[in-house]
Amino acid sequence: MKKHTEFVIEFPTGKSIIFSSKIAGLKVGRRDYKAKDDGILIYEKVKDIKADEATCQLSTNTSTLIPALKVLGLPYNKYFDRRDVVESQNDITFYWQPSYLANYYNRYSTDGVPLEEREKIIRKAVQFLITSRDLPIDRLLKKKFLNALKEDCKLLGFFEGFPIFDAASGMPMLKSRLGIHIGVESIMVSTPMDKYAKDVKEVAGKLSQKSGATPSYKKNRIRFEKSTKLLESLGL
Repeated sequence: MKKHTEFVIEFPTGKSIIFSSKIAGLKVGRRDYKAKDDGILIYEKVKDIKADEATCQLSTNTSTLIPALKVLGLPYNKYFDRRDVVESQNDITFYWQPSYLANYYNRYSTDGVPLEEREKIIRKAVQFLITSRDLPIDRLLKKKFLNALKEDCKLLGFFEGFPIFDAASGMPMLKSRLGIHIGVESIMVSTPMDKYAKDVKEVAGKLSQKSGATPSYKKNRIRFEKSTKLLESLGL
């Protein structure tokens, strides 16, 4: 059984964000906000929502962290409101070119970091976003590629002819037209390209049928909770 991890960041304005390993997305009051296969981002779903407290997934991903700050009315660097930056959550080919966002993640990414070690990184990321609100982004960050792109991918096997990768090595989600990615907490079937979206659903459907697991659907990516049964279904 996974150990639950949670902490709170309180702000001088009386607002607060709870970061919780029980959340996959953003929660405000009793309502959960998640990115689904309709392509509508959490950023858009909370546009008119205001609150004094929000509960956020245990991550520095801007897909939930920026909406959390918006809901609380807390100022942050407006670079993260740029349309191409916001849409990068649905179009990861954004990272095929150097960007300030890639530099942000090189500094503050929680991907692959054990849950109990994430608090320090998340606090630094929130501090950066808020204290940099009035500064030009090019004074804070340089355009860079994601560091992980420089690493080699690690092939673990194949399922229905499609490659299975270690998600922690070499950013295979960006390098493979279609792949199955084994992460710390989840197994993802994904593509960076819209034209392979149907193939992703087909492969994920076969995996779901074979394992009995029910996934969650997002644009061009389908996420399964990692389990022994799933790994066995993949031949791992």
